[in-house]
Amino acid sequence: MDPAVAAVAATAATTLVTAMTTDAWGHTKQGFVRLLGIGRADEAARAGAELEQARATVLAAYERGDESALGAAHDDWAARLGAALEANADRSAESTGLLRELLTGRPGAEGEIRALDAALHRSAAGGVYNQVIHEGGAGAQGQGASITINNNHYGPGGSLARAPFGES
Repeated sequence: MDPAVAAVAATAATTLVTAMTTDAWGHTKQGFVRLLGIGRADEAARAGAELEQARATVLAAYERGDESALGAAHDDWAARLGAALEANADRSAESTGLLRELLTGRPGAEGEIRALDAALHRSAAGGVYNQVIHEGGAGAQGQGASITINNNHYGPGGSLARAPFGES
């Protein structure tokens, strides 16, 4: 999963799981139903049912103080949201608009959403994604060297294509 997608999906999952334990659930649920069902009414209905079932599980874990179960719920929803965002890369404006509504006031959310938007545009356009860390110190690579830590090549339609080893 693209790191920008993973970051915003994790933030959204935190918002979702937290809202499952509060009075904000009704409003938040509707926003996530719209996000998960973008363009597909059947998927939206299924998402609504799954969210209600997940809420029951999260509430029970919350009442027991089961941090492990709450963490697992967060991870499950982060993966599900990330997959939904990538699957709907061609509708990135709609996705990012919904995320702006859902994540209002979350520290760092706007930057994550901008990075997500760029990643979804790359994916929808069949671009190449490279994440590079620029090291300023004198590490093993030398003073000011850069290290590529993630290199994904996307073929037409945004599907992951395998490049020959070492090429970017």
